[in-house]
Amino acid sequence: MSARIVQSLPARGTRPNRDPLRDLLARWRAWPFLLMVVAAPGLWTVPAWSQTASGVEAAGRSAALAGDADVGLTAYAQSGCSACHGAGGAGTAAGPSLTEGTLTQAAFVAFVRRPVRSMPAYPAEAVSDRSLADMYAYLEQAAAEDSLLEGQPERGAELFVATGCFQCHANQAQGGMHGPRVGPNPISWPRFAWYVRHPSATMPPYTEQVLPDPDLRDIHAFLETLPQPPDLDRIPLLAP
Repeated sequence: MSARIVQSLPARGTRPNRDPLRDLLARWRAWPFLLMVVAAPGLWTVPAWSQTASGVEAAGRSAALAGDADVGLTAYAQSGCSACHGAGGAGTAAGPSLTEGTLTQAAFVAFVRRPVRSMPAYPAEAVSDRSLADMYAYLEQAAAEDSLLEGQPERGAELFVATGCFQCHANQAQGGMHGPRVGPNPISWPRFAWYVRHPSATMPPYTEQVLPDPDLRDIHAFLETLPQPPDLDRIPLLAP
């Protein structure tokens, strides 16, 4: 080993020369980290609801209770849900249908507790988990009953003309100058029924007395059976 290297090494039993100011700064920078580890271990704990693929699903898992549909009907009305979601959860312009889709009870409860957009939150003090379970049972029953009712497309085609729908929406519901396209692939039945009763713009409302629900369902069934229009490249006059 060269003499220059040997001279640069500290003598045995002694400490190398160190900058006191640098040591103080290094220790000061370590203090916040030590405080976080010792005084705030909760900061390093991953929330239980975020450890799953769906936090919403886990957040409401504890509320998976057996509900009573009859009690749920009363709770649904008393909580004011029908003001936005309509009777039977069919949906309105102010709120979506609650009888469509595959929303689980856990996700339903979690969303009521922490909703999005303009819907207010309903804590357990306002609506208990038991009441939400009853409402969920009621909405499931309403969806099951609604799915059993099927319209008659052939009769719906006749009603589409007899009621005058074609005058604004054209013969094949493709839409025209005075009304938008309503088929094929119409909007869902709950939304369709609500809009016919409570339209906007220049469309007149069709009450239950003028157009009963069975007739309206037949018209919706007719719109569902309309074929898709051909592709543009299959129409000789429009082909490129």
